[in-house]
Amino acid sequence: MSTKHSSGLGARLGDSVWYVYVALVALFLMTPLVSLVIASFYDGRFFSIVDYEFTLGWYEAALTSGSVRGAFTNTVYISVPVTILSTVIGTAAAIAYTRYEFPFREQFKLFALLPIFFPLILLGLGMSMWASQINLGYGIVPSIIGELVWISPIVMFVVSITALGIDPNIEEAAKDLGADTVTLYRQVLLPLIADGVVSGAIFAFVLSWNNYYIVSYLSGPQSTITTWIHGRMTQGFTPVVPAVASLIFYVSILLVIGAAVLEYRSVDESS
Repeated sequence: MSTKHSSGLGARLGDSVWYVYVALVALFLMTPLVSLVIASFYDGRFFSIVDYEFTLGWYEAALTSGSVRGAFTNTVYISVPVTILSTVIGTAAAIAYTRYEFPFREQFKLFALLPIFFPLILLGLGMSMWASQINLGYGIVPSIIGELVWISPIVMFVVSITALGIDPNIEEAAKDLGADTVTLYRQVLLPLIADGVVSGAIFAFVLSWNNYYIVSYLSGPQSTITTWIHGRMTQGFTPVVPAVASLIFYVSILLVIGAAVLEYRSVDESS
């Protein structure tokens, strides 16, 4: 009896240590972002905890600034097409990899995922040189193309996780019941991987929304929200910058939470 009690106590202690460790790691990772949010509400040009005073003035200044609104608009013009196109491309690639057998299948996966492993600064520089060589120019369209190269493989990876968990016998049963290819995809396969597709789309939007290195090389005179922040910081600190950065953080964290909820729901349904 004492042995079982000791083992149970040891297991609970081990779980507690693990939870504390995870909490400390999360605290370490979130501290810079929380500090940014706190600074965005500080009523003063130079941050100080001693005489901290709360204000929403910097958010008002950010939302009424023409340059900030223009940067947000350009960011949306890039992020929305990137989200749609990368979701279509990544989902198609995920279905091809997980549901079909073809020559060099594993090599296809490695080649498709290759852009993920390159530093973004090198990828952005390479895309900039490529755009210059083919006279594509710089602006919204080149930025969309450049981000697609990086984000589409990530969507493929996210959707593949869901697609690999689907029993192939379900598709075979649908075919035996007379379902053609269009019906199979529309009524069987796509509904089964819908949560993975939505999660991939959310991650695509977040990654495009927060991207700096690729758009800094390809956007040209068109300022996005990340390049705007970098430009203002190089000109000298202003409290509007933490407010704008915090707005990006709020959008990103809401979307990531949405993706996590979809992922947990998918796991619960499959179990």
